[in-house]
Amino acid sequence: MTFILLILLIWSTVACVWWLAALYLVHLGVHPPQPHSPSGKIEPLLSIFKPLPRLGPAGASPSLQRALASFVSQLDAHSEMLLGIHAEDAGSLQPWLETLSALAPPGALRILARADPDIHANPKIAWLAWLAPQAHGEIWLWSDVDIVAPPGWLVKARDALGRTTTRLVTFPYYVRQPVHSQGWWDAAFVNAEMLPGAVLMAKTNRPVKFAFGAAMLFRREDFLARCNWVDLGANLADDFALGHAMQPCRISLPALETLAEESTWLGALRHYQRWHKTIRWCQPAGYAALLAILPLVGWLACLLANPGSLPALTGFLAQYIFEFIVIIIISRRTGAAVAANDTLPLLAWPGLRSLMWMASWLPLGVRWRQHTWSGPRKPV
Repeated sequence: MTFILLILLIWSTVACVWWLAALYLVHLGVHPPQPHSPSGKIEPLLSIFKPLPRLGPAGASPSLQRALASFVSQLDAHSEMLLGIHAEDAGSLQPWLETLSALAPPGALRILARADPDIHANPKIAWLAWLAPQAHGEIWLWSDVDIVAPPGWLVKARDALGRTTTRLVTFPYYVRQPVHSQGWWDAAFVNAEMLPGAVLMAKTNRPVKFAFGAAMLFRREDFLARCNWVDLGANLADDFALGHAMQPCRISLPALETLAEESTWLGALRHYQRWHKTIRWCQPAGYAALLAILPLVGWLACLLANPGSLPALTGFLAQYIFEFIVIIIISRRTGAAVAANDTLPLLAWPGLRSLMWMASWLPLGVRWRQHTWSGPRKPV
């Protein structure tokens, strides 16, 4: 028993060192040092792809409106945005779209309505494939619709692509403030489980074989030479598949803000499961290595094997409380205001994270839009 406790203490120490480093990395990702000034070189036309999901009578939420406005307001003579909307939404969205258009130079925002059914299992790729022939730019920017761009980001992003020898530049993301308490599990995953590692890879300037859906910049000719729509459309994690096809890729900073708008606990749990399961499918070796910073799994196993062990209970509680404090600090470093009722989902997060890691190895599928995925790809 003494030897097992020693192993668990070492395990916890390794995890705690990582979490202390993660506190710094999160701050660096959200508030990086001022980068070099953009070169000012006139670049080829940039096409930004922004397909909207089906919004229905409710229309775009205030958060979604803010996200899109952050991009539209940065359009200039060397950029265009292709905003895809479902034909059924055109009427109800018209007043907002007129307001949005007023933020851009004439002709820079192109609103395109589509009524065609999806031809790919991944509905986002179905949209992008439909928009692509209508894009005029030599450089493409794919960015999820729920991403907020900080002022001046578009110029710096284009410059980042121009300065690298890699084919694709991508940006990680973080959640500033969930709309509902149910969104805190998404925020915890993005801010604590994904962002620190992404920032570390960005600061070490390490080429990667994946990308983040927040922002992916690449040249059209590179995409057409290396990718095909059928393959991308069969992938659940289209950003991972695109990065793999376009490798080498480079991660750049700052991280961009994304939204967390889950409003039900079941939806939040399913979304959190999809995060974990997708990484487990795409990068099984890396996902397995996460066990190194999951000592709660070991402490829990020790407790189950020795229910009356005070050292095991003490170690479990100490690790749990430490990780709860870490997620509170990380949440505040991303600019969130953590209210009293928000602490309950965050208090559940250390245990949920460990349990979800174990559950992700079971043969369980995930639900996304109208499809159930039992693997990272749908048969073509």
